[in-house]
Amino acid sequence: MGKYSMDMNGEDKVIFEMEDGWHDFEVATIREEKSKQGNEMFVAKLVSADNVGIGTDVYLIAEKGKRWFLKQLLKACDCPAGEDGVYDWSEEDIEGHTVSGRVEHQQEDDWIDRKGVTQKGKLKARIVEFKKLEVK
Repeated sequence: MGKYSMDMNGEDKVIFEMEDGWHDFEVATIREEKSKQGNEMFVAKLVSADNVGIGTDVYLIAEKGKRWFLKQLLKACDCPAGEDGVYDWSEEDIEGHTVSGRVEHQQEDDWIDRKGVTQKGKLKARIVEFKKLEVK
């Protein structure tokens, strides 16, 4: 037996470079977590339906008043809200669904490295909106 025993599932490097606009994504996994600020959230791993090896994690805040992005994903996955507006769903209702996501490049904030030198933030692709997949 080796000195270390580490579960390396989900440790594959995922590249996320796509053009701005609408693209199709499959929801590979979704899991519940707490954000660094202590907010309840879900992390969805989305992979491109068209380009193998391209994907990203999307952070969906689950706190009242901040759930609009989570609601978009639920609607895109055909999870209906009850008459009272309450969504009753589980991970199985989301995983495996293909949805449309709008990719937009956003400028990251500048940051200071360990030597005290200001580094310019990169232009990074992000999914900023979800909608139901349109049949072509």
